[in-house]
Amino acid sequence: MTIRTLALASAATSLQDHRLALGAFMAPGASVLERRAGLYYYPGAANLAGVSALQASVSPFLAVVDGTSNALQGQVVVVVDAAETLTFSAGEPSVARTDRVVLQVRDNTYDASGFTDARVVVVKGNTSTGAANAVPASSLLLWEVVVPIGASSITFASARVDKRQWTATPLRIPVNSSSERDALPAIAGMEVTRLDTGDVEQYWSSSWRAVSFGSATQPRVRITNGSAQALTSFSDTTLTFSSARYNTNSMWSAGAPTRITIPSGMGGIYHIGSSVGLSGSSGQYVGASIRLNGSTVIAKQELQSSSTCTINLTGDWEASAGDYFELIARVNTSGFTTRTNPGDTPEFWAHRVSA
Repeated sequence: MTIRTLALASAATSLQDHRLALGAFMAPGASVLERRAGLYYYPGAANLAGVSALQASVSPFLAVVDGTSNALQGQVVVVVDAAETLTFSAGEPSVARTDRVVLQVRDNTYDASGFTDARVVVVKGNTSTGAANAVPASSLLLWEVVVPIGASSITFASARVDKRQWTATPLRIPVNSSSERDALPAIAGMEVTRLDTGDVEQYWSSSWRAVSFGSATQPRVRITNGSAQALTSFSDTTLTFSSARYNTNSMWSAGAPTRITIPSGMGGIYHIGSSVGLSGSSGQYVGASIRLNGSTVIAKQELQSSSTCTINLTGDWEASAGDYFELIARVNTSGFTTRTNPGDTPEFWAHRVSA
């Protein structure tokens, strides 16, 4: 059969058809008909923990196992709904032995095993060399356990080696709001599409972070001031801005006219820059700096001025929500002001470039 359907008509779809067609909802594998085998991620899924001297349990999980006995065997979805208890053999007299814990699908139609089932089993290592033995066909390796020489008990917490491989459906979860997002389980790597903002967000390190943005909410701001500002000699002057050329997420406001502020939930790497034209007497030392949270200087330049000059600053900085940036000017004599000619007015900007 070269064309297969899923649930087209009763008794018209074989088990093989179902397996191959269900691959449409699974992560891609090594070829067009294969799918990535692995566990569906959930904290603690398929965890191995000791229960007695030579016994351990594997916690419940869901998995996809790729049938490898035949190119058209397809994928099998396996649900383990209760903990599975496994018994390991005692240690060998002269070598440490590496045992493997696997999820195995036995499918008599393809492997002539005489069984049609799935099971979690221990594949015992080589008793002479201690080396791990091969994983059976149509199996998923979960753990390796090193059994010490002559051991009559195993400390599973230190003897186990995690070999779990994860898979997932190639879909994000659409949510209507931040409150709907926050009601989801706290699973590292889970992603949502915000239908209210167009953003894609990912749960990581106990919070949600944006990994891409809808055009309306990409954090970015550029502010300016067309009026001259007088600078105080031998003192820092924090420049004030009167309007925004663009300003998403209220990164600038007239109520805090000196500041660009990182909005809630939008921490990350920001590209920050400024350009300020100054007018005064020649031969004087002038400078500008970008300052974080009122104290940390992240970019700075000083020069000997002519009667007019322009100072440009740029830099990247990892900023957290609530951090703010200001543009500072400093001169060593009185009489300097910011310039008002088009192209020379103070400009100050910040664009988020990554999470």
